Amino acid sequence: MPLSAPAPREPAAYFAANYLRNSRKFKCDRNPRVQERYEVERAANGLRVRNHQLYLDPLGRPQLGFLAHARGAAHVLPERTVATAPTVALLAAAQPRALRKAAALPAAYGQSFALGSLRLTLHPAGHVLGSAQIRCEADDLDLVYTGDLGHDSLTAEPFQQLQCDTLVLRATYGHPRYSFPPREQSLELVSRFVEETLARKATPLLIAAAVGATQELARYFGERRRLRLHPTAVRACAVYRELGVRLPEVSPLDGPGDIIVLPPTARPGRLSLGQHRSCLVSGRALDGATDAVIPLSDHAGFSGLVAYALASDARRVLTVHGHAEELAKALRERGLDARSIREHHHQLPLPGF
Repeated sequence: MPLSAPAPREPAAYFAANYLRNSRKFKCDRNPRVQERYEVERAANGLRVRNHQLYLDPLGRPQLGFLAHARGAAHVLPERTVATAPTVALLAAAQPRALRKAAALPAAYGQSFALGSLRLTLHPAGHVLGSAQIRCEADDLDLVYTGDLGHDSLTAEPFQQLQCDTLVLRATYGHPRYSFPPREQSLELVSRFVEETLARKATPLLIAAAVGATQELARYFGERRRLRLHPTAVRACAVYRELGVRLPEVSPLDGPGDIIVLPPTARPGRLSLGQHRSCLVSGRALDGATDAVIPLSDHAGFSGLVAYALASDARRVLTVHGHAEELAKALRERGLDARSIREHHHQLPLPGF
């Protein structure tokens, strides 16, 4: 669906006023008085491909935006939202009202399509079901935005390593302290916590994201232990099954089961859980404090992000979100031209997001 031609560049005075306003939200890790022109720019709704209308995981409601995955999606979506079909299906289950107000533009992996002045291709990111990277091509532009990369998922499509000229790398876990153990080892720790808790005649309460982590736990426990889930996670599990992911039967919170799984945004104090022990199951477990913490992450950790950047053959790497500065510094130390684009204000990091 073609868009209108990109707006002409702003006059210098208007650009200066916009820059002063936007600089309250965003800045680059270089001298703020010497701003380089990168292939992405900071704009009113977040990060935008320069000279084009496409925002990347935007805030608010721009005309056109790419949504990398369904987890933690905002309640307001872009007017036209580029995403994979599984992401659109998960949004329909979790936020039908927001999706009805947006025109979804579902795209298949690996199938390029023209949108306005850009040629776009989505590729698997390996984070949660339907998560995607996006390649943006135009004259003198070959840019890949990774979104949140994942690793070794039991329920998501395997991520694809891409090569490009400019890499925009999302640095959610871009600090060296985020070194995650092998997935199987973390899952065994979760199983041990569950069995020890049940042996104490208590209920295991796992704090895990409703999309992605909960389905990983359901797949791992299979028929051995039945999960009791928050309504959001129940709906997400139904979508996973509809899209061909094998998952066992799960129960609502008031149904039968051995393990309760709640998203980080739920309030356990409002539920009648009885005697229980809680465990945070997330990459954020390295920062968390519950009865137990297990760093089971469906995000790529620091070493995975560094390895991806090195294998991308990118001429320039721009790191965004999370620990963008630390990751850019680490990449420069490894010989890459890497710069961070970061926000002045920091959102509260929710476990599992």
